[in-house]
Amino acid sequence: MNRILTSGVGLATTVLLVGACGNSATPTTSYSNAAANATESPSPTGTETGYPGYPGASPTGSPTASPGASPTGTESMSPMPTPEHAKVKVADSKYGKVLVGEHGRALYVFEKDTGGTPSCTGACATAWPPMVTREKPRAGDGVKESLLGTTTLPQGDKQVTYDKHPLYYYSGDKAAGDFNGQGKTDFGGKWYLIHPDGKKVEK
Repeated sequence: MNRILTSGVGLATTVLLVGACGNSATPTTSYSNAAANATESPSPTGTETGYPGYPGASPTGSPTASPGASPTGTESMSPMPTPEHAKVKVADSKYGKVLVGEHGRALYVFEKDTGGTPSCTGACATAWPPMVTREKPRAGDGVKESLLGTTTLPQGDKQVTYDKHPLYYYSGDKAAGDFNGQGKTDFGGKWYLIHPDGKKVEK
């Protein structure tokens, strides 16, 4: 009888242990699946970090245009520093002797200007930059000093005048010897080179 009871207890114990082991298999499997899922999740790449120039970059990483920058594709003469005493000179051209300024660049007058007052401002002054000076302009060889003067622009700069005509450069001239603005109609009026005697070139 005792043997039977002992065998029964042993059998019951074995069943309980097997059941316990069978129950513990389920959590083990779920933890493994969770770990596998975590491992399989894609890690961030450089395109998602907000680095400038990459897709998904944050707004702070986006390049911005510099103030005053020229529109893309627009060719214009590089700004030149305002000289202490701007110098007007004479150069030979196919139109005869004409006035030139910094770096031998051609100077023009605008037919819309009257009474020595410049009417070319804003976008016009970007295409046709005024010849400016901080102090009294100087005359080169062949230039009549008595005809040189200045007029004050709205922003306070002094624009050089010749025989009371405000003088301008043209952004379409890229180097000394260019006279691409001669006779051009732009911003509501014509533009002309100017001779040393103060008369505009009408050829």
